[in-house]
Amino acid sequence: MIPPGSASSRQGVPARRWRFKLSSVEAYLYIAPAFVLLVVFKYWPMVFGLILSFLQWNFVSATKEFVGWSNYVGMFSRDTFLIALRNTPLYILALLPFYLALPLGLAVLLSGVRSKRLASIYKAVIFSPSVLSFAITCMVWLWIFNPLYGVLNRLLVLTGIPAVSWLSDSNVALWSIVLVSGWKTFGYNMVLLIAALSAISPQYVEAAEIDGATPWQIFWKIKWPLISPTMFFLLVTTIIFTAERAFIPINILTKGGPYEATTNLSFAIYLFGFQFFDAGLASATATFTFVLFLLITVFEIRYLERYVTYEV
Repeated sequence: MIPPGSASSRQGVPARRWRFKLSSVEAYLYIAPAFVLLVVFKYWPMVFGLILSFLQWNFVSATKEFVGWSNYVGMFSRDTFLIALRNTPLYILALLPFYLALPLGLAVLLSGVRSKRLASIYKAVIFSPSVLSFAITCMVWLWIFNPLYGVLNRLLVLTGIPAVSWLSDSNVALWSIVLVSGWKTFGYNMVLLIAALSAISPQYVEAAEIDGATPWQIFWKIKWPLISPTMFFLLVTTIIFTAERAFIPINILTKGGPYEATTNLSFAIYLFGFQFFDAGLASATATFTFVLFLLITVFEIRYLERYVTYEV
């Protein structure tokens, strides 16, 4: 046995300490690649955008002029920004039924289908738009919305209804974008809600049926509280990503028109930056949009999460 004070025991202490330090750093080495990519492509652009929002720059000039809060003040005098600020809540409210109500209704109906094969076919058909390229689906919808030979107008004419200018009428274009965006995403939300409903123990439902509860009572008193975390997640993500998800159909189908009727905040950032070449104004709009949705998210978590049931 080696005495505690011998040279051999003293030599083993630094080795053990080195192994302990290496093991504590090893976990950080595994996450380092993802962390570096996150910083470079996510957080640094946000910081750089905040810096640009206080500068005047056209993407070409070698110098950037500091203008302070002028970009933030000036964007409220732009009609494009004001229209986008008005349209963004309209997109959110119009897409909520596609992202929440419709997926929930379909999830409840499909959960009641007893044939697993038939239910799988329904799920695959409804979910299929979610895996398609958004740009390609917009090109298909561009053909569907065609005022002369599009499918929708031909169906309307067959039923005696006049043809509609789906993308060139300022009163209809925004709702056409909502239809395309909602059709693309509601299948994904439906799958999440089906998973949430499937996770509910059948014992709760059986006990309620024995007590004489109606299907509506079973849903509202048992199933709804248990799927409320999923619904809350979908609500938060829907409001956050609505502006982003509507950008592609806006850019492909209407270019923000007619008369900026379909422009939202995300498309306004694109216009200011890559059509007007005003990096400062685009960055100020992006920063404003980020803060706005951050405040909305904080409000949801603070005041709406209290109605979510995480435990039975």
